[in-house]
Amino acid sequence: MYINKAIKVYLDDLAAKKPTPGGGSAAALSAAIGAGLVSMVANYTMGNPAYKAYQDKIADILVRAENYRLELEALVDGDVDAYGKLLKGLKVADPNSDKVEALYKEALRPPFEICKITSECLRLCKTIAGCGNKNLITDVAIAAILLEGAFFSAKFNVYINLKYVKDMNYVGQIHGLLAPLEGELPALKEEILGMCEEVIR
Repeated sequence: MYINKAIKVYLDDLAAKKPTPGGGSAAALSAAIGAGLVSMVANYTMGNPAYKAYQDKIADILVRAENYRLELEALVDGDVDAYGKLLKGLKVADPNSDKVEALYKEALRPPFEICKITSECLRLCKTIAGCGNKNLITDVAIAAILLEGAFFSAKFNVYINLKYVKDMNYVGQIHGLLAPLEGELPALKEEILGMCEEVIR
């Protein structure tokens, strides 16, 4: 799928009159780039004598950021696959059937996972903003901006699919998990940017 192809192929298809890839996949790619930037800062901090006191913490950040990046890379294609299955299902199934509801739930799973992962990555950004290589502090800021944007981008794709789900317990669970993050993450991003700005002044 796309993650193993040239970025130009992906961007050309994204811009074309095609149902996939779309916004959910683009959110996953943006988030993967953000996680990659966190890893880059960690890699430039590892082994640097100036940051000797933080090596254990940086090693943990690097492992977690790389795991998140790999998950997000998989979601670039995972969103394409889930939305493609939804489109096919809508052509043949009763719109009010349990099968269609299951397809909507499956279609919202990738963007929901993006939301969860980006929230964790933003927390890593805050940590590395305080202990990472200061020569890469702007990369931390860019990562935070991309990750917050990816969260809210993915959130819209969660909610557009959730609109067609009649299982109110399920709907309540999703809202209950995302609603707190909608308030928390913008404040966290601004805190991270403030930390970055203090370094570059």
